[in-house]
Amino acid sequence: MLVNTMTIPAIQDLVKKSFVKETYQVNADVRRVFIKETHSWENDTKRIHEFDRERFAEQKVEGQSSAQRGVSQGYYKDIVRKTISVTRVVSGEAYQALTAHKLSEYAMQTKKDLVDKVELDMRNYLGYSAGAVSYTDNGGFLVDLTVGDGLAVFNTTHTLKNSTTTYSNILSGNPTLTNVAMESAEDYFEYNVYDNYGQNIEMSPDTLITSRKAIMVNRVRRLFGSISPESLAGSANANAGVMNTYKDKYTHLQIRFDVDSNGKTNSALSFYWYLASLNGMAEERFQAYYVSWMSPMVAPAEVNQDKWILSYTARACYGIAAVSGKGILVVKATS
Repeated sequence: MLVNTMTIPAIQDLVKKSFVKETYQVNADVRRVFIKETHSWENDTKRIHEFDRERFAEQKVEGQSSAQRGVSQGYYKDIVRKTISVTRVVSGEAYQALTAHKLSEYAMQTKKDLVDKVELDMRNYLGYSAGAVSYTDNGGFLVDLTVGDGLAVFNTTHTLKNSTTTYSNILSGNPTLTNVAMESAEDYFEYNVYDNYGQNIEMSPDTLITSRKAIMVNRVRRLFGSISPESLAGSANANAGVMNTYKDKYTHLQIRFDVDSNGKTNSALSFYWYLASLNGMAEERFQAYYVSWMSPMVAPAEVNQDKWILSYTARACYGIAAVSGKGILVVKATS
């Protein structure tokens, strides 16, 4: 009996039994980190450019020329198309047996495999980019994690195109998530986000990202939901009754970024947390892109009538990248 490379004799033996279907985590939250764009098939690359204006007018002296100010392109990132696909082959006999057990969707629903892969790539992009310029994906392909300045998404010495100023989007000290640590992260957005001329720009954080680890999820609930926030999980705030300034201030995204390229847990990342600007226009937020050339689609089933073999194939074409590290901050906490 042929069911791809799997052996499932249990569906056709003489023992009456029931099957428990495997369930999967919902990872849709990770899509909110990325700006979605579509692209035509005229080329296999989408280039995203930064664009800045030189700001601040100057006082003009009577009879003298005005101060000259310009605009310029900043860094850019080329997002290269890749194709993913999956085929599941099943014999006619096995398909009929699967149908009898109401399991036939496992043979046909290859589109879900594509969605799982796209969202795994997104989660890996967020997790691996906290400490690397590339990683090897589940198929053995090298994935680029650099932004326009050639450095990893998260780096302590990001450069600017038209200035000698550098910036970091990794919070020093790796503090555990508390209200005090949140204030340090918020100050980053106030004082360490620049345009390519080295001038401070306003970019307001609106989203806190954590793993789905229970202690992290519950810590955020206490921090954001209580009337008076705890200074640390399990430790009462001595100033009971004080207003919680974080209540309803941020969106909390719970994302399983603490996995390796095969989707297995990487506990070294479980206590990491991110503060990000993910709303508004592109220039006002973290510019990470998911560019789609072809949304996940399932091809018509192919049937070899002679051998009575059914083949189900699905494919998608897309690319993922970020232009710069502006608009997002990582905290590499260990507890």
